[in-house]
Amino acid sequence: MSEGPVRPVRRLRAGARELLGRWPRLGLAVRTALAAGLAWWIALRLPFTPAETYPYYAPLGAVVGSYSTVRSSARNSLLAVLAIVVGAVLALAAAAVAGGVLVVLLLVFVATLVAGWRLLGEQRSWVLTASLFVLVVGAADPVDYVSAYAGLTLLGGLVAVVVNAALPEVPLSRSHRELHRLAGVLADQLDDLAEGLRRDEPPSAQEWEQRLRSIAPVRESARASGAETEESLRGNLRARRNLPSVRRQHVDAVVLDNLGRRVEELTELLVEVQTPGERAVAMDAALRWPTAQALSSLAALLRERPEEIGAPDAAPPDVTGLREDVQRLSQAQVAAEYTTDRDRQTAGAVVTLLRRCLGALQVDPTVPDPEAVAPTPWAQPDPRLPGRPRLRPRTGGRWRVPTIRRR
Repeated sequence: MSEGPVRPVRRLRAGARELLGRWPRLGLAVRTALAAGLAWWIALRLPFTPAETYPYYAPLGAVVGSYSTVRSSARNSLLAVLAIVVGAVLALAAAAVAGGVLVVLLLVFVATLVAGWRLLGEQRSWVLTASLFVLVVGAADPVDYVSAYAGLTLLGGLVAVVVNAALPEVPLSRSHRELHRLAGVLADQLDDLAEGLRRDEPPSAQEWEQRLRSIAPVRESARASGAETEESLRGNLRARRNLPSVRRQHVDAVVLDNLGRRVEELTELLVEVQTPGERAVAMDAALRWPTAQALSSLAALLRERPEEIGAPDAAPPDVTGLREDVQRLSQAQVAAEYTTDRDRQTAGAVVTLLRRCLGALQVDPTVPDPEAVAPTPWAQPDPRLPGRPRLRPRTGGRWRVPTIRRR
């Protein structure tokens, strides 16, 4: 009897999560509307004259402070209030030293310069807007106007933070789709390279160009989506239940990002040395075919488990077939006869890059693969990941995993 009402509720929650995953803007719209309505309701009941005169600044502050995560909501609300205060100070100072048209010219000039202050971030435009509002609208009673403008905006921002904290969003579906898309693009690029290597005559430069795919934008999109997902855990009172999925997505993000770099390097190398031109093609059929087989095996690995990407209980990929293909290619590379040092170096570089791809798939650094080249330390999943799931790119593309405090 007790399970009857529970199942519809679970289905409703699952349906809501799926809907928000497909249309993330819908969740933001709901939270923004709710925060603006609450801020307006509160402002109308404040027993202060400035609030009674300018209650509309409260919902404005709620709109300004409505972001996808609790942390970004709090940060942008505070920055908006700071920008308003700075603009108000500039307006009062300009009004004290000039008048007429000159005060507008002076104020806009100075406010535009101050709006370039990096500390204000995305809210820097409020410096100029607030300064003009204070100068024109609040000229009769600047103290009441500034207190209402800044105070009610802060009130609306606080309401937005509370609403975000009460209805937190962890955009796992978006980051899952981005990782899935990155895996698909990498697999398609590998298959195109393999098909070109299997041809009797190497593709021309134009034919190779038609096989090239833009990997870097997809990698950056996956990074941004992952960073947003992990930032959503900051200030999220229900973050713990999402930790397993975020941890798994962290691992997959590092693996796919590293693979993306290697695939880009492989593509550049193969297109350069396998294009007919003034120089002879570097790799003959004895090396092209095992190389193509290894590329196809790697592409198959990326396609075998698209639904497992980011799943907390997903098993590590089975790289046995890829390892055997890399071994065969390595043996062929050693046994091959080369006419120039360039050909030997090219074949060695291809083997090394494929070994790096194999190493990127070894998500457990405690179990080394003798056939793989392990990624550099900054390109590996952080060993502290179970307690620190956050991932953010640093300067130079490195990953950092700061602490999420547990109580």
